Amino acid sequence: MKALLLKELLMIKQRMVMFILFIVIFCGIGLTGNCGTLSIMSAFFGMFLFGHLNYDEQSKWHIYSIAMPYGRKTIVSSKYMAMIISAVFSTVLAVVTLTAAAALGKAELSAELFIIYVATSLVIGLVYPSLLLPVAFKFNSEKSRMVMIFVSAIMGGLLGVCMSSDFTTKILEKLSKYSSILPFILLAVAVVLFAISWFASVKIYEKRDL
Repeated sequence: MKALLLKELLMIKQRMVMFILFIVIFCGIGLTGNCGTLSIMSAFFGMFLFGHLNYDEQSKWHIYSIAMPYGRKTIVSSKYMAMIISAVFSTVLAVVTLTAAAALGKAELSAELFIIYVATSLVIGLVYPSLLLPVAFKFNSEKSRMVMIFVSAIMGGLLGVCMSSDFTTKILEKLSKYSSILPFILLAVAVVLFAISWFASVKIYEKRDL
């Protein structure tokens, strides 16, 4: 597992300039007070790692890997573990940026908002790969990339519709009564979805003809 995670890290190192630029842009926007952008940072980190599947296929690594002392379950698990690390890293980065923005007077920060931002970042960081990875392990990278674009567009569209809907506003008003526990409920649901996704991906990849 450690060697597989090291491979993911080395692949990030090859695109380090893009990775750092990505961090600078998001943190820069967050420091201006647009903290909502920080909540979706974990999704973009997930997309960045998702691209590694395409590189694996182009280099035929997914074929050669079956000759290595790793079972398919371990290979799948390493991808999911990388996504967990990505979600935690992006959340920590978002929290640091949010705290700095608050210190600069660009954003308000309370204990409740802090919990909401942390939970939202982790939920997005877990849900996004939960939807995409089973598809990626089922099909080739080209189809997976198309699905990723489709899912991203759908999620963005639904988010935009929901944010502008009066029905959503009414729901949020009702849910505000449970604001203290709602982030934890959503996070628990995301963890369960992530676990189901991992189980499905393992079963799919074990049966896939490479």
